[in-house]
Amino acid sequence: MHFRPLISLAAAAALLAGCASAPDVRQVTAPEKNVGIGGNTPAGTVDLAAHKLAGAPGDYELRARLLTIAPDGGAAAHPHAGQPGIVRVIKGTIVEGRGSAQRVLKAGDFWMENADTTHWFRNPSPTESAELWAVDIVPKKK
Repeated sequence: MHFRPLISLAAAAALLAGCASAPDVRQVTAPEKNVGIGGNTPAGTVDLAAHKLAGAPGDYELRARLLTIAPDGGAAAHPHAGQPGIVRVIKGTIVEGRGSAQRVLKAGDFWMENADTTHWFRNPSPTESAELWAVDIVPKKK
C-alpha cells in the first residue's frame, strides 16, 4: 500500500502551514461590517414587573460581581423576590438546588434568578475554587 507516503506528505504540509509568518499588520484594514463577534446574544432577561419593586427605578442599582466560591463553599437557600439577576459560571463547577431539584453547572453555564426563585448553591470541589459572574438589581443602600 502507498498510504504512508501520502500521510507523511499531508503531515509535512500541515506543519509548514503552521510555521507561516504572521500577517503584516500594516496591511490590515478595518472590516466593512461586523464579523466574527461572539457573545452578543443575551443569556436571558428577567421580567421586573413580577418583582413588584417598591419605589422608582432610581431606588435601585444594577450590580455586577465576580464571586469566588472556595472549595466546598456556597450559599444557603435564599429568595430572589425583589432582587432579580443572572449568574454565569466562569470557572469550576457549581451545584445549584431549587426545591428538591439539583443541577450541575460548569464554566459557561448560567442560571436566572426571578421573583419565584429560592435556591442554594455549592462548589463541590474539595480543592479548586469556582468563579461566578453575577449581575442583579438591588435596592440602593440608604
